[in-house]
Amino acid sequence: MNDYPLASSEQDLNIGKERYSKLEFPPYRFVPGLHPHPTNSPEGHSFGVEEEEVKKWDSDLWINNQDYLYGVDLYNYHFYWEAHEAWEGLWIASVRNSSEHMFLQGLIKLGAALLKIRMASLEIQDLIGARNLAKSGMSLLSRVQPTKFMGLNIPEYLESYGDFVNPIYEDDIPLIDSNTPRLLLDFNQH
Repeated sequence: MNDYPLASSEQDLNIGKERYSKLEFPPYRFVPGLHPHPTNSPEGHSFGVEEEEVKKWDSDLWINNQDYLYGVDLYNYHFYWEAHEAWEGLWIASVRNSSEHMFLQGLIKLGAALLKIRMASLEIQDLIGARNLAKSGMSLLSRVQPTKFMGLNIPEYLESYGDFVNPIYEDDIPLIDSNTPRLLLDFNQH
């Protein structure tokens, strides 16, 4: 596998961070325009992989939900496109407008905003998409009840995330690095 720009060479993003699942990471973090599309390109890291349909699931059992936990790991390690893929089946299987639905859609949008911020370092117009996605994702998460949901303290995360993305409203591009807000799960809260 090639070492793509902004990919596996970003070892500083992988140092000393807690993992919640044991699943392996893809060989690169997909960034549109830089890397082969993971599922559409024969060179993609997930090309030909069959997606399993997610059946009904219970958010109270999040501690044992490998799709959710793997998505959190992917997000925390800056695999934003891949986190979306990990959570999408759960999101589709959740009841529309439920806390589960808004929570996952919010996380997906916040990750997409971070991906757009990363892309803005190459194409400044991606900041517009980052702004819209961040605002929409934060709005969705702020409506989730209870505020400590699936292990995440939502108000605490939104404060950290908001502080991090705030410069994009002034056309400044924050660096996606080891200081980017992470989803920290409390396994005592379930």
